[in-house]
Amino acid sequence: MWVLFLCGILNMMMSLSNAETQCVCTTVPCPDVGMNSITMGGGTAQITYEYKIHGDYPVVIAAHGEITPIDLDHGTGTTSCTQKYSRILDDDGIEDCDAGHILANRLGGYGNEPLNIFPQDASINRGSYAQFENDIYHCIESGAKDASFQWNFIYENEMRTKPNKVKYSVTFNGGNCTSLTSTFTNGA
Repeated sequence: MWVLFLCGILNMMMSLSNAETQCVCTTVPCPDVGMNSITMGGGTAQITYEYKIHGDYPVVIAAHGEITPIDLDHGTGTTSCTQKYSRILDDDGIEDCDAGHILANRLGGYGNEPLNIFPQDASINRGSYAQFENDIYHCIESGAKDASFQWNFIYENEMRTKPNKVKYSVTFNGGNCTSLTSTFTNGA
Protein backbone atom coordinates (compact mmCIF):
# COMPACT_ATOMS: atom_id res chain seq x y z
CA MET A 1 0.00 0.00 0.00
CA TRP A 2 2.77 2.46 0.92
CA VAL A 3 4.63 1.50 -2.23
CA LEU A 4 1.62 2.45 -4.38
CA PHE A 5 1.24 5.73 -2.48
CA LEU A 6 4.93 6.60 -2.93
CA CYS A 7 4.81 5.66 -6.61
CA GLY A 8 1.79 7.95 -7.05
CA ILE A 9 3.61 10.85 -5.37
CA LEU A 10 6.73 10.20 -7.46
CA ASN A 11 4.72 10.14 -10.71
CA MET A 12 3.00 13.40 -9.78
CA MET A 13 6.34 15.07 -8.99
CA MET A 14 7.87 13.83 -12.26
CA SER A 15 4.84 15.11 -14.18
CA LEU A 16 5.16 18.58 -12.64
CA SER A 17 8.92 18.56 -13.19
CA ASN A 18 8.49 17.60 -16.85
CA ALA A 19 5.88 20.32 -17.37
CA GLU A 20 8.29 22.93 -16.04
CA THR A 21 11.20 21.77 -18.20
CA GLN A 22 9.49 21.12 -21.54
CA CYS A 23 11.45 23.59 -23.60
CA VAL A 24 13.39 23.21 -26.81
CA CYS A 25 16.05 25.76 -25.83
CA THR A 26 19.05 24.15 -24.19
CA THR A 27 21.59 26.98 -23.94
CA VAL A 28 19.42 29.44 -22.00
CA PRO A 29 17.07 28.97 -19.05
CA CYS A 30 13.46 28.16 -19.75
CA PRO A 31 10.61 29.62 -17.72
CA ASP A 32 9.81 28.10 -14.35
CA VAL A 33 6.49 28.33 -12.55
CA GLY A 34 6.53 31.44 -10.36
CA MET A 35 8.66 34.55 -10.71
CA ASN A 36 11.51 34.69 -13.24
CA SER A 37 13.76 37.75 -13.68
CA ILE A 38 16.27 38.81 -16.29
CA THR A 39 18.49 41.80 -17.03
CA MET A 40 18.57 42.78 -20.71
CA GLY A 41 19.35 45.66 -23.06
CA GLY A 42 22.25 47.89 -22.12
CA GLY A 43 22.25 46.41 -18.63
CA THR A 44 19.46 48.36 -16.95
CA ALA A 45 16.38 46.64 -18.40
CA GLN A 46 15.16 44.66 -15.37
CA ILE A 47 12.06 42.59 -16.16
CA THR A 48 10.28 40.09 -13.91
CA TYR A 49 7.90 37.55 -15.44
CA GLU A 50 5.26 35.48 -13.65
CA TYR A 51 4.61 32.00 -15.03
CA LYS A 52 1.81 29.55 -14.22
CA ILE A 53 1.03 26.06 -15.55
CA HIS A 54 -1.60 25.93 -18.29
CA GLY A 55 -2.15 22.45 -19.64
CA ASP A 56 1.33 20.91 -19.55
CA TYR A 57 3.37 24.10 -19.96
CA PRO A 58 4.43 27.15 -17.97
CA VAL A 59 2.90 30.25 -19.60
CA VAL A 60 3.49 33.91 -18.85
CA ILE A 61 0.56 35.54 -17.06
CA ALA A 62 2.17 38.87 -16.14
CA ALA A 63 5.40 40.82 -16.37
CA HIS A 64 6.69 44.11 -15.07
CA GLY A 65 9.91 46.06 -14.97
CA GLU A 66 11.85 49.16 -15.95
CA ILE A 67 14.20 50.27 -18.68
CA THR A 68 16.33 53.36 -19.27
CA PRO A 69 17.41 55.06 -22.50
CA ILE A 70 20.68 53.09 -22.59
CA ASP A 71 18.65 49.90 -23.19
CA LEU A 72 17.24 51.17 -26.49
CA ASP A 73 18.50 49.25 -29.53
CA HIS A 74 20.35 46.69 -27.37
CA GLY A 75 17.93 43.79 -27.76
CA THR A 76 18.29 40.70 -29.90
CA GLY A 77 16.24 38.98 -32.57
CA THR A 78 14.58 35.62 -32.10
CA THR A 79 16.39 32.35 -32.73
CA SER A 80 15.24 29.04 -34.19
CA CYS A 81 15.01 27.78 -30.61
CA THR A 82 12.67 30.57 -29.40
CA GLN A 83 10.63 30.32 -32.61
CA LYS A 84 10.09 26.60 -31.96
CA TYR A 85 9.33 27.37 -28.30
CA SER A 86 6.58 29.85 -29.26
CA ARG A 87 5.06 27.41 -31.77
CA ILE A 88 4.87 24.71 -29.09
CA LEU A 89 2.66 27.14 -27.15
CA ASP A 90 0.60 28.16 -30.21
CA ASP A 91 -2.54 26.18 -29.45
CA ASP A 92 -5.02 27.79 -31.83
CA GLY A 93 -4.56 24.95 -34.34
CA ILE A 94 -2.87 27.08 -36.99
CA GLU A 95 0.77 27.13 -35.74
CA ASP A 96 1.63 30.30 -37.62
CA CYS A 97 2.55 32.56 -34.72
CA ASP A 98 5.57 34.77 -34.33
CA ALA A 99 7.91 34.39 -31.39
CA GLY A 100 6.72 37.69 -29.91
CA HIS A 101 9.10 39.63 -27.67
CA ILE A 102 7.44 40.66 -24.42
CA LEU A 103 9.94 43.51 -24.09
CA ALA A 104 10.61 44.55 -27.71
CA ASN A 105 13.97 44.08 -29.40
CA ARG A 106 14.18 47.89 -30.00
CA LEU A 107 13.53 48.47 -26.29
CA GLY A 108 16.32 46.12 -25.20
CA GLY A 109 14.43 42.80 -25.05
CA TYR A 110 16.24 39.59 -25.84
CA GLY A 111 14.70 37.33 -28.47
CA ASN A 112 16.98 34.42 -27.61
CA GLU A 113 15.50 34.10 -24.09
CA PRO A 114 12.30 32.03 -23.78
CA LEU A 115 11.39 34.10 -20.69
CA ASN A 116 10.86 37.10 -22.97
CA ILE A 117 8.89 35.22 -25.66
CA PHE A 118 5.21 34.37 -26.11
CA PRO A 119 3.21 33.02 -29.08
CA GLN A 120 1.93 36.12 -30.86
CA ASP A 121 -0.32 36.50 -33.87
CA ALA A 122 2.01 37.60 -36.69
CA SER A 123 -0.26 40.36 -38.01
CA ILE A 124 -0.59 41.90 -34.52
CA ASN A 125 3.14 41.52 -33.76
CA ARG A 126 4.14 43.22 -37.00
CA GLY A 127 1.24 45.69 -36.94
CA SER A 128 -0.43 47.41 -33.99
CA TYR A 129 1.91 45.91 -31.36
CA ALA A 130 5.00 47.09 -33.31
CA GLN A 131 3.48 50.57 -33.67
CA PHE A 132 2.80 50.72 -29.91
CA GLU A 133 6.40 49.69 -29.20
CA ASN A 134 7.57 52.38 -31.64
CA ASP A 135 5.52 54.96 -29.71
CA ILE A 136 7.18 53.77 -26.46
CA TYR A 137 10.62 54.06 -28.10
CA HIS A 138 9.94 57.67 -29.14
CA CYS A 139 8.60 58.57 -25.69
CA ILE A 140 11.81 57.31 -24.10
CA GLU A 141 13.91 59.01 -26.76
CA SER A 142 12.12 62.31 -26.02
CA GLY A 143 13.90 62.61 -22.68
CA ALA A 144 12.36 60.08 -20.30
CA LYS A 145 14.81 59.11 -17.56
CA ASP A 146 13.18 55.69 -17.34
CA ALA A 147 10.00 53.82 -18.17
CA SER A 148 8.00 51.34 -16.07
CA PHE A 149 6.28 48.49 -17.89
CA GLN A 150 3.35 46.23 -16.98
CA TRP A 151 1.99 43.38 -19.10
CA ASN A 152 -1.03 41.19 -18.33
CA PHE A 153 -1.64 38.12 -20.47
CA ILE A 154 -5.27 36.97 -20.66
CA TYR A 155 -6.13 33.39 -21.62
CA GLU A 156 -9.45 31.88 -22.63
CA ASN A 157 -8.99 29.28 -19.86
CA GLU A 158 -6.25 27.56 -17.86
CA MET A 159 -5.69 24.89 -20.51
CA ARG A 160 -4.80 27.39 -23.25
CA THR A 161 -1.12 28.20 -23.80
CA LYS A 162 -1.53 31.10 -26.24
CA PRO A 163 -2.96 34.27 -24.68
CA ASN A 164 -5.97 35.69 -26.49
CA LYS A 165 -5.28 39.24 -25.20
CA VAL A 166 -2.35 41.24 -23.89
CA LYS A 167 -2.79 44.40 -21.82
CA TYR A 168 0.35 46.54 -22.12
CA SER A 169 0.95 49.68 -20.02
CA VAL A 170 3.95 51.98 -19.72
CA THR A 171 4.54 55.06 -17.56
CA PHE A 172 7.41 57.45 -18.16
CA ASN A 173 9.57 59.50 -15.79
CA GLY A 174 10.31 62.73 -17.68
CA GLY A 175 10.20 63.47 -21.39
CA ASN A 176 7.15 64.31 -23.48
CA CYS A 177 4.98 61.36 -22.43
CA THR A 178 3.29 60.38 -19.18
CA SER A 179 1.78 56.98 -20.00
CA LEU A 180 0.61 54.65 -22.77
CA THR A 181 -1.85 51.75 -22.41
CA SER A 182 -3.38 49.40 -24.94
CA THR A 183 -5.01 45.98 -25.03
CA PHE A 184 -4.15 43.79 -28.01
CA THR A 185 -6.07 40.78 -29.30
CA ASN A 186 -3.89 37.80 -30.15
CA GLY A 187 -5.52 35.74 -32.87
CA ALA A 188 -8.86 34.02 -33.03
